[in-house]
Amino acid sequence: MSPHLRTAFTGYYGMCNFGDDLFGVLCAAAARRYWNADPRLIGPPLAGVDADATWPLPRALYGSGGAIGKAARLLGFARGLRGTDVLVMGGGSVINARESFRQPMMLSAQARGRLQLAAVGVSIGPFADAASEEAAARFARHFAYLSVRDHRSFELAQRMGLERIVHRGRDLAGLLPMVSAPLPAATDDDRSVPRIGLAPCCYSVRADHPAPTPERWHEDCANALARMAARTPLQVDVFSLNGHPVHGDAALARDLHARLRASGIPVRVRQYAGGDPMAMVQAIRGCDAFISARLHGAIVAYVCSIPFAIVDYHPKCRDFADDVGLAAHLRIDERSNGEETFTQVLDALLNDRACRPLLSPDVYAREAQDIFQCAPWSNIPDFATRAA
Repeated sequence: MSPHLRTAFTGYYGMCNFGDDLFGVLCAAAARRYWNADPRLIGPPLAGVDADATWPLPRALYGSGGAIGKAARLLGFARGLRGTDVLVMGGGSVINARESFRQPMMLSAQARGRLQLAAVGVSIGPFADAASEEAAARFARHFAYLSVRDHRSFELAQRMGLERIVHRGRDLAGLLPMVSAPLPAATDDDRSVPRIGLAPCCYSVRADHPAPTPERWHEDCANALARMAARTPLQVDVFSLNGHPVHGDAALARDLHARLRASGIPVRVRQYAGGDPMAMVQAIRGCDAFISARLHGAIVAYVCSIPFAIVDYHPKCRDFADDVGLAAHLRIDERSNGEETFTQVLDALLNDRACRPLLSPDVYAREAQDIFQCAPWSNIPDFATRAA
C-alpha cells in the first residue's frame, strides 16, 4: 500500500468551466500540502496540476454530450475509484437532488469497504421539497467528512442530521493565496486608466429567486459604462468564464463586447477555453473593478482584493455575499434601477474604499485552510499503517 493517502477528487472538472477547473487545481495542491496525499483528478488533466488524471484522451470527448460523452465520464469515474482510499467531491453545488451515475457507484464502493467518502468546499441544495432534501441527506450520511462553503448550507446540514460530519468552511477559491505560486502582475495592460471586468452568465431567472435577466443588466451596465467613458477614459474586459459549447457564456460575451464597442469603449473578450484556470485568475487580477454574474468571477476578484459587485441570480450568489458582508448596493438583484444602479456601482467600486466587504479576504483565505486541516486525514503521514 502507498505510504501516502490516495485521494481522488470528483467534480465537473474538464467541462470548460473556470470555477470547476479551479476547484481541481486547488484540491490537488491542498491535498498534497495538508493531507500528505497522492491526489488524482477524475477527468482530463489541468495545466499546472501535480496530480494524475483519469481521462488521457482528448478533452472534447470528455465534455461532449450524448452517449459518447456519458461513456467517457463513466469510464473516467470508474478509473478514479480504483486504488483510492478517499473519494472526495471537490467543490460546487453537488449535494442536491439531481440524479447522477456517480452516487450509486460511490455508495457501492463505500459499502464494500473499498474507500471512504468526503466532500470539501460544497454547498447543499436548495431543494424543491422535503423528499428531495431527505434523499440528499441519505446520500450524505455515508460521508466521513463534509465541509460546506456557506452558512446556509451549514445550517441545512445540521437540520438534515449531518452534524457529526459537517464542518462550516469556505469556498475552495479561498485557498488561492495558500496553495498557488504567487502570480505576477499583468504587464500587457495600460494601467493609466481603470480596467473594468464584466463576467456574464447564461442563466435563467428562477421563480424563487427574482433577478434581472442577463439581457437587462447587460444593457443597463453598457449604458452606464458609455456615460462614464464620455467623462473619463476606461477599458473593459468581458470574461467568458464558461466555455461549454451548450451551457457556456461565449455568445453573451460576444454580444456584450459588440454593444460596448459600438459605444466607442475599448473592450476585449477574455475567453476561458478550459485547461488553465490560473491564467484566468491572473487576468482577473489585472482589473481595477469587477462586476460578475459568475459566482467564481466574484469570489476570485474578492480573494484577489479586487473591488467587485455580484449579480444575485441564484441562492449561491446571495450565500457568498452574505458570508463576506458585501454591501447591499453592490448586489445586482430584482430591485436594481437600470442604468442608474450601475452608474452608482461603478463609482463605488472605483472610488469608495468603504464599499469593501466586511470580511477581509486575508481572513477568508486563512479560514479556507480549515477545509482540509479539519478533515480526519489532515497531517497523517502514516495513514497507510494506521489503516492497515
